[in-house]
Amino acid sequence: MKRLLLTGAVATLAVAGTGWYWFSRPATNELRLPGTVETQDVRLGSKVGGRVACVNIHEGQHVEAGQELIRFEGTEWAARRDQAQHRLEALRATWEKSRAGPLAEEIAEAKAALDAAQARLARLKAGSRDAQKRQAHADVEAEAANLRKAEDDLARTGTLTAFSETERGAVQSKRDHAHARLKSAKATLDLIQQGNREEDIAEAEAERTRFEARYQFIRRGVRDEDKTAAYAAEAEADAAVRLAEEQHREVAVIAPERCVIEVLSVRVGDLVPAGQVVVRAHRADDLWVKVFVPSTELGKLKLGHAVEVAIDSHPGRRFPGEVSQIATVSEFTPRNVQSLDERRHQVFAVKVRVANPEGVFKSGMAAEVFLKLSEGN
Repeated sequence: MKRLLLTGAVATLAVAGTGWYWFSRPATNELRLPGTVETQDVRLGSKVGGRVACVNIHEGQHVEAGQELIRFEGTEWAARRDQAQHRLEALRATWEKSRAGPLAEEIAEAKAALDAAQARLARLKAGSRDAQKRQAHADVEAEAANLRKAEDDLARTGTLTAFSETERGAVQSKRDHAHARLKSAKATLDLIQQGNREEDIAEAEAERTRFEARYQFIRRGVRDEDKTAAYAAEAEADAAVRLAEEQHREVAVIAPERCVIEVLSVRVGDLVPAGQVVVRAHRADDLWVKVFVPSTELGKLKLGHAVEVAIDSHPGRRFPGEVSQIATVSEFTPRNVQSLDERRHQVFAVKVRVANPEGVFKSGMAAEVFLKLSEGN
């Protein structure tokens, strides 16, 4: 309640003071508007924070745009940036590989494997050659002749008494061996005549189909879905690199424009969380004088109107300025006003932009704005 009463008292005093000023001012062709110098505050910090490694400014210092104010330890963020960069390089290589497709050597290797599988299948289907068949027949005839000779030898040992039992056993063994060799030669001839088994041909055919599919796959290159996935992974890694670079840049707090350091809230070694304000500064090129003009005098001002500004620290000197903003809503209006005299208490805030190359204007100091009136005003 005390706060509300105090606010009401201040508003009443402001209305009374403005009314007294405008009623008591002498007639002149110049408007004198009392006001206050104001400026725009800038609160600076880092989006990543960290431990303060270096402080390059002090309170009250004028700094230029782009000047480094504070630096945090950045080893961790530099490592993250490098890690993201290496991952991008790997995924970019994968993307380029998917776009380029298989090498000519890979295609040639797949073609050679297919040709070998086709030749094996053709050989199995064709069976043995005629020369092999003739050779197998000749082997059977030769082994048959050997068997007949062995049988004749064995029969001769039975009619002659000169052969001992041992000699007769050796001749019989030779006969049995010839008989076995003949059976083997006949079996080989049967295999040659029958040709390869169907299972072997089916296996060779399946192998040829497999190598043909691989050859066609390699010739066609990477699937569109794999290309899309590789491109998306490369784009994601590129975004991660940009994010890591942005985070690494945040290890330094940089002045966005010319300004004056007002408050420095950290020292070397401080551990600062992300987003905390570490410097508060005033914008050097964003300075104005705020004045209040009664509604009855508002028509004498317009945007861009040239004015002069005086401050107590430089008596007798006026600085150039211009009207940059006229409020659209009135202030200090405790009740509805109807009469002309009462409407003098209804005021509008006006901003007067002033240059400050010498740094003489300070936020909060009192100032007066002088507006020359033409003959018609």
